[in-house]
Amino acid sequence: MQLDAEQDTDPLGFTSGWSLGEEAYQAIHDDLVQHDVRTIVEFGSGTSTLRLSRDLPAATIFSLESDPGFEQQTRSQLKQLGGPAHVEVALRPIAWQRHSLGFFRSYQPGSFPAHVDAVLIDGPPITTRRGREACLYQVFQQARIGARFYLDDYCREAEQQIVRNWLRAYPGELVHCTTFAVDHQVAVLEKVGIRRTPRMTLENTLDSVLQNSRAFLGRIRRSWA
Repeated sequence: MQLDAEQDTDPLGFTSGWSLGEEAYQAIHDDLVQHDVRTIVEFGSGTSTLRLSRDLPAATIFSLESDPGFEQQTRSQLKQLGGPAHVEVALRPIAWQRHSLGFFRSYQPGSFPAHVDAVLIDGPPITTRRGREACLYQVFQQARIGARFYLDDYCREAEQQIVRNWLRAYPGELVHCTTFAVDHQVAVLEKVGIRRTPRMTLENTLDSVLQNSRAFLGRIRRSWA
């Protein structure tokens, strides 16, 4: 999630394009407050990191970033414009990883807070194919029962497929509560069971193979162009 440029009216305003968006942020913020969320994991740092640190002063925010430049930019902006919440920004480059029988390019796996109340997934970029899918698998074990997962850009078929894959991977453990029909739409899911590892399914495995094959063929075409 790239940090948006400062605006004259609000240095923490969301710009157009594929940033989270003001209405989406407000919907997520209100849901976080309603569920008394204190520990938030964020996949993709930027404007939302600063806004959450300002608007949820009692929160602990653990934000992952894959790009060193954006990581430093977020750290600098937190010092200038961030709020009183405790924020940790971790640099985790994009790396190959396996979850169940699927292979993904996503944030490099690592440690998370022991107890997570909410997860905001707005990265990595769509060029990683199913990179956002891997984010939930990384942190699901640390998420408490009742934890909320927010997936941005749910208007896209790719994100809709990710949610279908998640629900197959955690049958009876994860539910799709609602969708915020604002900006690019946000899917909201809730953890309701304690399964630690994703279930192996043929559909999810085939989807992983298909996406990686498309990415591989795309690289070959570009090398020939």
